[in-house]
Amino acid sequence: MLDPFGSRARELVKELGGIKAVLERIPSYIVLDHALRRVSWYKSGRVPDDVVTVDDLTDILTFYALLGALAFSPYGLEAELVKEANLKIYSKRIARSEGLTELSLPVEITDKNEIPVKDTFILEKRGERNLDPERKRGLELKYKVHLSSFLEFWDGSLKEVYIRNGYAYVTKGNVLKLWRKVFEHNTERAVNALYEITDELPDYYRKLREELGSLAREVFKERLGRYGNAEAAPLRFEFFPPCIKKAIGGVPAGLRNYAITVLLTSFLSYARICPNPPRRDVRVRDCIQDLGVLEREVIPLIIDAGNRCSPPLFEDQPHEIKNIWYHMGFGLTDRPGLEDSGSSPWYFPPNCDKIRANAPTLCNPDRDCRNIKNPLTYYLRKLYLENRRRQQEKGGETSEGGKGNG
Repeated sequence: MLDPFGSRARELVKELGGIKAVLERIPSYIVLDHALRRVSWYKSGRVPDDVVTVDDLTDILTFYALLGALAFSPYGLEAELVKEANLKIYSKRIARSEGLTELSLPVEITDKNEIPVKDTFILEKRGERNLDPERKRGLELKYKVHLSSFLEFWDGSLKEVYIRNGYAYVTKGNVLKLWRKVFEHNTERAVNALYEITDELPDYYRKLREELGSLAREVFKERLGRYGNAEAAPLRFEFFPPCIKKAIGGVPAGLRNYAITVLLTSFLSYARICPNPPRRDVRVRDCIQDLGVLEREVIPLIIDAGNRCSPPLFEDQPHEIKNIWYHMGFGLTDRPGLEDSGSSPWYFPPNCDKIRANAPTLCNPDRDCRNIKNPLTYYLRKLYLENRRRQQEKGGETSEGGKGNG
């Protein structure tokens, strides 16, 4: 299989009854060690042949086993390990294959008569006798991608590409470059979808996530030492999603209780002390040893946002302070102790579709909201991308495991 999101993979998943059926079936077919085998080689930099040549059914089951584990950690070192290892696996298969039409990237074969002969002669450098045969094959514009798909994922210069009649004509190397972007996009979209059903997943995936986390920390221990993972840390306001920024700015009557008590309370408390919860029934006391961080950094933000409402929420409804603590899991009180944690559920931030349904004026998505299903995953993704950017600036990509061409 060339692409776990391509046509062959989609057919196989459909035959197996759909994604949920596949996830239910995996624990009976794929032992944890077998799933981990798919990524455990990564630090060596060389993809084992048995991982590259595995049959399609085993391939899709082991891949989706890892995605199920990532549902509990969509933007952490675990996700980075799974993406980078599988990019190498599938890139190696694609490099060996001539037929690329099963990719999730819509690739077509170029007809010999589509490109004028003089253009082909220049672009493929057919007049240069000193080019070796492999280099010449690498310059052949054997594939084309419709511009609508090409421009969405291409991050290079358009001067590198031959464009004609609504298509970008590309080399196999360019197809591979484009496909990597598509693969990352599809992986992120799939994990975000699974993030919403973690409570429905068998315990197998939680255990796999724990094993995957240990492996990722070992593989990326230098990176972890410099930048850490998605763990409790001071809030980064610049990474908040638009709905949260709007709620913090204050909202009119009719939206106040939902925006402040439901949305802002859940988002800020999780984002500050447990941004990547191991399970949905986690309690505040599982994450912190005293209430100081909530009292100093979270509650004041919620109260300030309530005071910016029109009219101010807590002047109209002073009892809402009790509801704030209730939504963080302390029961209906305004003087909680850590021992009260668990007296009520610690409400998880509502999904984006629930925000749109209950408070549509809060939802004004920006470009980073695409494929995001929950405000907390938006925040996690921003933190992850910032850490990766800093790591690349420091040259972290070239100083760790994963070297070599496999």
